[in-house]
Parts: sequence; structure tokens; C-alpha cells
Amino acid sequence: MIKLDDVFYRYPESSENAVDNINLTIKEGEFVLIAGPSGCGKSTLLRLFNGIVPGFYGGTIGGKVMLKGKDIEHMDRQDILKTVGMVFQDPEKQMVLQDVEREIAFGLENLVMDLDSMKRNVAESMSFLGLNEIRDRKNTEISGGQKQRVAIASVMAMDPDIVAFDEPISQLDPIGGEEVLNSIKRLNRDLGKTVVMVEQRLDRCFHLADRIIFMEDGKIIAEGSPQSIPKIIERKCHLPNITYIFKKSGRDRLPVTIREGREYIKDIEFDYRPQKEHLPLGNVVVEANKVNFEYEKGKKTLKDIDFVLHRGEIMAVMGENGAGKSTFFKIIAGLIEEYNGRIVVNGKNLKKIIMEDRIKKIGYLSQNPNDYFGRSNVFKEVAYTLENIGQYDEKRVKSLLEILNIGHLKDRNPRDLSGGEKQRVAIACTMAADPDIVILDEPTRGMDGESKEQLGSIIRDLSHRGKAVVLITHDSDFAADYATTVTLMFHGEIVAKGWTEDILYGSMYYSPQIAKIFKDKYRIVNSREAIELLKVV
Repeated sequence: MIKLDDVFYRYPESSENAVDNINLTIKEGEFVLIAGPSGCGKSTLLRLFNGIVPGFYGGTIGGKVMLKGKDIEHMDRQDILKTVGMVFQDPEKQMVLQDVEREIAFGLENLVMDLDSMKRNVAESMSFLGLNEIRDRKNTEISGGQKQRVAIASVMAMDPDIVAFDEPISQLDPIGGEEVLNSIKRLNRDLGKTVVMVEQRLDRCFHLADRIIFMEDGKIIAEGSPQSIPKIIERKCHLPNITYIFKKSGRDRLPVTIREGREYIKDIEFDYRPQKEHLPLGNVVVEANKVNFEYEKGKKTLKDIDFVLHRGEIMAVMGENGAGKSTFFKIIAGLIEEYNGRIVVNGKNLKKIIMEDRIKKIGYLSQNPNDYFGRSNVFKEVAYTLENIGQYDEKRVKSLLEILNIGHLKDRNPRDLSGGEKQRVAIACTMAADPDIVILDEPTRGMDGESKEQLGSIIRDLSHRGKAVVLITHDSDFAADYATTVTLMFHGEIVAKGWTEDILYGSMYYSPQIAKIFKDKYRIVNSREAIELLKVV
């Protein structure tokens, strides 16, 4: 279906190849997963399959890209679109029309399909992906998981032979993510579509693939299957968290799924008890009482929220898409002003704190890193916040770039970076003013395992310096490893709050992979403790 011979590609104004000397064959009906660190060329490789590079981006390309035995360079654009469908990381970026059903039909209109065939394809795609209940809804009224399924349906309706997915579950809650992965699995298993997927949340999809392509620095370094991982593969960015933990602890077998992990440890007796203690929390820095908010009159997004955040606390805020998490913390950050109730920050009513002081006290990272980018390079982007508050410091900017491992990107345009690299630049912008309260909305989106560890170390350092950190996240494993406390929100209400282990260990949907493996055998949620435990027994 796809064959690449000695392919290299370099983006415009870049001196390095984004992908280099790629030789790859993908057979009909295969499910191929591409894994590797942020910025290693995974997404670029996908874009080669349908000619987006160099067709849209420009740049320099060499070698041959073949689709079904034909050189893509000599294929008609419409034939390429009929052969390869692409679902991007952010479904909103590929939505054009307001209504769900019309959005799914849009691609077929561009292919000039006759009306009867169009109706049939739209109806079948919606039924297959369980979208009939929302067919008349507007795209602005549906959840993140539903938007991703609409994006898949709009591609599927065109009936391509190959479907490429670029991090399809990166911003979805566990339930929404599972829905999307089940849809992708059915495309492959039930309809025989060839699936090629890039994803950082490997725990959820590693076991689904027939073959995994491991990449570094624009090159394919190895190939394998979930059952036969090449021995050279040891980095966290290439492996599911479960597999990495067992490999790190020196175990001979490497489970990939929760079931395999539970099977592995079922006969092991655990006498080792890691030292556990909850450090006392500092003074209260944010207190909210009876906070209510509604985007639309009569439909409350937030309902009587009572909330407390302490100095030195790392709080993970979790819950389904649309639960009100981002809305509540946008209010605290001063981005939404029309709310009812009382919010006090460092003893002062939030409504009486002027904007300049808010920026100095509260750093806020939105879900979309592109919201921050308007300057020509990464260095200027991070420096912009300090310039705005009259505190420009070249050394501080350089230090932040190095801490977040993006110093080598300082002269690059931030919009040209990979998803994980963009995220780290946006985090640097958020931290530039050294705020007392740091609110990070989906900070691990698009990040590989090693980048997450770097971010976790930074967050811990902020906590030790007395900063309060809020992580709005769907990443249960990251929350379990780094959060002090967890708050669960559903339908605009806080339904649970407590120490991380107490909340996540017993959760059905939000417990990390480690907790699910050791459940009923050993009370543990943290990856570091799991490695210590497996080394001892």
C-alpha cells in the first residue's frame, strides 16, 4: 500500500532533514504505530503519505514515495485523497462547516460524488461511529471525543484505502479516548483499512498495532511488534509506561497490557513497603466559595464550586471533557470575569486585582499552545511576557529554554515546531514571570515520556519553592507520578478531592496503569515506587 525508498525531506529554511533516509513498506490491512520522541519526524513521515509535504509546506524532498505501486509525484491530487485519508491531532483544525452531518459530507462534495452515494456514505459512516444521536448538532456543541469521531467519519466517508492518524487521542479524557481507539480498531479489523498512527499515549494503543516503527532524529532505528520489542529499544519515549517500568526494574518479561501485567505478578508475594508520607501543605493561596458560571442562560457550566489551593501543592484536576475544568481555572486566571461567587487570591478579592498583578501572580497555560505564538522565533516568544511587565531578563529567558530542553530551538519559528516542542515553548512563556500560582491546562499533550519526566521535575521544583501548581489533565499516569492531590470534576461540580493515592487508586476510569496492575494485591499508583517494588521482589 505504501512504499518509501531512500526518502528524505527538509522543511523550508531548515538546514537539517526532518526525515532522513527512510525505507519503509506498509502492507494492505496492517495497523502500524509510529513511536518516538517529540520532534523526531513522526508527523512529517505521515504527511509524506498524502503529499502534504512538500505539496503544502514546500521544502526539499528526495527519494520515492509510492502509493499502491504508483509514484505519488505523478498521481492526480484527487486520486491521492481517495487513497489516503488523514485525521489530525486537533479535530477542530480540519472542521469547516458548523453542522455534524454537513461536515461529514464536505469531503464527498469536494470529490463531486453523486447525491445518492453521498447520502449512503454519510449514513454508513455515522452509524459505524455511533454519531446518529448528534447528526443535527453543531460542532461547537459536542465533546472532544465526539469531535474526533466526526473528524474520523468525515475521512471514512470518502472511503480511502489508508487512514493516517496524528495523535488522535492526545487531548481526550480516558472514556473519549477509548471510544476513538475502538473506532480506529474497528476501521482496521472490521473494514480492512490500512491504519498508520502516530501517538504518544502508548499505553492505550501499543497492543493494537501489528507493527511498531521506532524513530529517532528523523530516522527509523528499529521495527518490532508488541510481542517482540527489539532489545535496543530502552527509552521511555518508545515504550508504554507499563513496559518501561518492567524493563527498568530488570524483569525478563515485558508486559504491554494491564492483563499481561496482572498475569505476570499474580504469583509474586510483596513484602516490601516503600516509605510513604504526605508533607504538610502550606498556606492557602486560592480560596473559592459558591462560584457559579454559565455560558448560556439557564445552563450552568459551574455549580456552587468551593475550592482551596495551598502553597506548595501540586493539584491534578481531572474529569471528562466538558466538565468545567478549564472554565473554572480561566476564571481564576482572570480570563473570564463575569461569574458569581467569591474568589480570593493571596487574601485579596480576585476582582480587585489589576491585570498586571494577575500576570505576575498567576501563570496560565491554555490547551492550545498556538494561542501564545505571534513572534518570529522561540526566544522572542518567551521574552515577550517579561517585556510586557517591564522585567526583561536575557539570562532568565536562556535559563528557561535550557531547563525545558528547547535551547536548540531558540531561533526557530514556534509555529514550525512539533506538537510536543510547541507545548514546551508555551510552558516557558507561562513560567517566564515566575508566578506564585501556575495553572497548566493539558501540559503533557503531545509530549513523549522523557519530556514528561523533565516537566515533572520542573513542577516538583516549583512546589519546593512554595509555588502552587494546578495540572488540568487526562494523563492519569503523569498525575499519579507528580501530583500531591487530585480533584475530580463532573458536570460543573467537584465530586472528589484528596491525596493522589487515595483518589486514583480506587477510581474506575482515572486510575493509572500501575494501580490497575497491582489492584487488590498492593496499594500503589506511582511509577517510581513500582520500579523499586519490582526490583526488590
